[in-house]
Amino acid sequence: MNLIHYYRQQFVELTAQFEKVWEEDSQYKFGFLWRSQVSNSYKEMFQMTQTRQEPLYLMYAMELPESYKRTNISEVIKNVVSAYELSMYVFSSKIMLTSCVSIENLQQTSLGFIHQARAEMIDLVFSAIKQVDYETV
Repeated sequence: MNLIHYYRQQFVELTAQFEKVWEEDSQYKFGFLWRSQVSNSYKEMFQMTQTRQEPLYLMYAMELPESYKRTNISEVIKNVVSAYELSMYVFSSKIMLTSCVSIENLQQTSLGFIHQARAEMIDLVFSAIKQVDYETV
């Protein structure tokens, strides 16, 4: 069993026991991908990817609604210090926050990584301040 399959099996076992909301995307071709819908608030994704030249990477992503474009979340993300590589992607109808770590720098299980990355992102989301559009006031 290679490393990516070991971590996949670990994640499957842990989520079966602690977070049954994750659904694997069997059509994903670049490693492994799971999705989760957290109420109507946000969506989550967890991905494991490995190429021949690179080590195994774990990525947790949180999809936020378009309304977060009217906050200072991009400034909050720019100024945060994290053990992970944090990124923000802006699309027409959503914002995607991602947290990525190389398996070489992983200090916990795959589910532990998700819990820590999720906690950091939720802190960032709650730190974002809604900006007032003065043209409509």
